Amino acid sequence: MMVINTSRLLLTLLLLEFAAVAVPAMASTVVAGMVFCDQCKDGARGLFDYPLYGARVAIQCGGGDTPLTVRESNTNWFGGFSVRMEGSPDMNRCTARVVQGTGHCGAASSSGGGAVPRELTLAFRMLGLSLYTVPPLLSQPEEAMDFCPGHDHDRFRRGRPSSQAQAQAQAPAPASPSSSPPFFWRRRSRFLPPVWRKPLPQTLQPPPPPPTTAASQGSSACTYDMWSSPEHRCHWKVVTPNTTVAMAFGPLAAQRYGSELTLGEALEGRGDMYRTLLREATAALLNAYYNAPGGPFLYPTTASVMDHMNGALLSSGQRVLLEGARFRRANAGGGGRTRLMCDFTTCS
Repeated sequence: MMVINTSRLLLTLLLLEFAAVAVPAMASTVVAGMVFCDQCKDGARGLFDYPLYGARVAIQCGGGDTPLTVRESNTNWFGGFSVRMEGSPDMNRCTARVVQGTGHCGAASSSGGGAVPRELTLAFRMLGLSLYTVPPLLSQPEEAMDFCPGHDHDRFRRGRPSSQAQAQAQAPAPASPSSSPPFFWRRRSRFLPPVWRKPLPQTLQPPPPPPTTAASQGSSACTYDMWSSPEHRCHWKVVTPNTTVAMAFGPLAAQRYGSELTLGEALEGRGDMYRTLLREATAALLNAYYNAPGGPFLYPTTASVMDHMNGALLSSGQRVLLEGARFRRANAGGGGRTRLMCDFTTCS
């Protein structure tokens, strides 16, 4: 009787194992990307552009003048979006475009300004999961911002005189030919250099400006142990220690590190090259938030930190080690044009 029961139990276990193997895993497809506000309307992501929150992105397939919209999604606080679909459809001929912007960068979205569709690219396919990525999408305002390079030239082209044109319009009219000096004299006077361009005498030359330092620019670079210290929690900006890695870095980081890991826990990672990469990338992200955009820190914007992080996750182990070392060097104040120090003060 004991032998019969054991045989039946073994047969039951084999049948259950075969049933588990026979059931196929559910395949899924993910499309991920980011949306930026193209404030200068130059058609490329630049220094003055920032991730756009709340923008509406459509995944369209079929091509032609009226492509079919298969999915739509809104961007998060960091300008990222991800669309998940069941099955494994071929998305190589599909595109992603911004159909609705937000704020001053959403005024031109309805008319197509800046909403150029971008083709999807297959990043990888394994274990039933297909990940497609898209280049940065742009949403533009009605007009370029005043601080953009060449803004006066753009105003002149649109019919609005710039400050230089207004000054020329207000200049007095030339004298009549009867009272004007000879022609050759007038030509010489036009090419005389302006008064403010004449060099000062050697004795009146102003003293040279002091050398640029990190303190004068208000920039800082702090290592991961400084950011993880409870005495410096008041210096965190935009994100908090409880913000998840998936929310801060996007879907690629979520697939590698899970959806529950927080930034505070990420700063404690060690012993594995991917955890070391995440630790140093988190410190670099906090330094980028702490400094003004375009400063001497090696990663002038948070988008550059995310780009290098996602590039490492999609590459080989050697790239992971190199990016981790580069993040660590930047967090220690090196790698840029100026040597930076950590200017933290103890939180009260």
